[in-house]
Amino acid sequence: MFTLFQVYMKDLCSHTSNIRAGSLFKDSALLYTMIAILFSCVFLLQSCGTSRSAASLSSLDLQSEVTDSTRPSLLLTGTKPIEKADISTLAMEITRIETNSYPKEIRLFAKIYDSTGNYITNLAPPYRKDMKYWGAIKEKLGRQKVIIDSFTVREYGDADSIPYAIMLSVDFSGSMNGIMDAISMGTELFVNMKQPQDRIGISTFSKDYILKVPMWRDKEIILNKFKSTFLQGQGYYSALYDAILKSMEQFTSELPDTVPRVLVVFSDGEDNYSKTKLKQILDSAKSNNIHIFTIGFGYPNDEILSIIAKYSGGKYYKARTKKELMDVFLDIYRSLRNFYKISYKAPEYYGLHKVNISLIPENDTIVADGEYDTAPLGPGFDVSDNFKYPIQFDYNSAIVRDESLRRIDELVELMERYPKLRLEIQGHTDNIGGEEFNQRLSDARSNVVMTEMLKRGIESKRLRARGFGMTQPLAPNDSEMNRALNRRTQFIVLAK
Repeated sequence: MFTLFQVYMKDLCSHTSNIRAGSLFKDSALLYTMIAILFSCVFLLQSCGTSRSAASLSSLDLQSEVTDSTRPSLLLTGTKPIEKADISTLAMEITRIETNSYPKEIRLFAKIYDSTGNYITNLAPPYRKDMKYWGAIKEKLGRQKVIIDSFTVREYGDADSIPYAIMLSVDFSGSMNGIMDAISMGTELFVNMKQPQDRIGISTFSKDYILKVPMWRDKEIILNKFKSTFLQGQGYYSALYDAILKSMEQFTSELPDTVPRVLVVFSDGEDNYSKTKLKQILDSAKSNNIHIFTIGFGYPNDEILSIIAKYSGGKYYKARTKKELMDVFLDIYRSLRNFYKISYKAPEYYGLHKVNISLIPENDTIVADGEYDTAPLGPGFDVSDNFKYPIQFDYNSAIVRDESLRRIDELVELMERYPKLRLEIQGHTDNIGGEEFNQRLSDARSNVVMTEMLKRGIESKRLRARGFGMTQPLAPNDSEMNRALNRRTQFIVLAK
């Protein structure tokens, strides 16, 4: 394009002195057209390969009016016991929530700090004998509020030598070109903070995944290996989901179950090459108890990075400058060393739990909020996905038991959260009573569930009821345990 433009300019200049004004006007109009085309092509060429402009990220200095609640506003560098703290300067934050043991146990991880950048200590066992500073935990479940009086709090500090297994995975796609020095500095800072008992591995990805450092303990070996391979593997495309799944595979079965597993992903959240789906990542993280901390830079896909962190029990950070990036790396590692773990038996509710915890130092009250989701469908679900729901009926009856009406309320909340979701409600039975009887019973049960959902405001076009009788057992009908498995209400996603 540029060569053609040069040829045209040369030709235009050589004829300018011999042409009439009207002809010159026509050629000038054509010139303006060519200039417009040229700049359009340059813009398109610069935009190819990534949805983020590498030039705009060269210093990570972005527009000052952009704000985000995930921005680290205070770097915590020290510790201070509660006895020496100024109560008026204290704040509390729920940093992450573990749900892999739900409903038996929920674990909230919180930090308490002051305005001068100190973690506040000596608020819970084993560093103090009582729990006088801790108020009740509240959960909002749909329209209902539940107060949880029975819970435990355990304080962790630098003296607790917890051995972590940490994998750092860095996006090396085209949008990263302008900040390679910041990535290198941040990675070295992160490794230098490791304690002797920790294992750290490092990987990078564009369209290909490269394991640059296996999960090793020796800090010097890790750093030397990283420096010697740092620039390998840069590319134009990003296979973020594939990279996360492969990084989780580095947490081998050789690691004891007691070792916390943390994956730190540094990316803009864009994916244009993966075969892996979001749901696969979230399912794998939950089943393998891996907590994913995501760091977005520049103009990241906040929604995706937030979902990955939230549903894996991690945390999402955003960095806009190199200094903020350094602060984020520091905050992640320090948050793994200094925290309060609050554990309790969760109320049974298959939906969104909004949590509120309170701290009562002297005559003041400090609160923190968080949320976790136990709905049967989470981010990344797809058409034809299915799930069972514990809706119970009286024996040989299509009347929903009172205790199961709450389950229907939860389904309604789910459909309100996903307004395009359409479901097929399936009724299934065991083999007692014969084929014809069970077909009628399953038809009636699926229809009564649909009726209850319609009463609660769900549009009829979003629901379809079908009974399958005894035709689709999950297990042989040869024992009461197996027959109980076959008596079920099942849901299929028709549209999303």
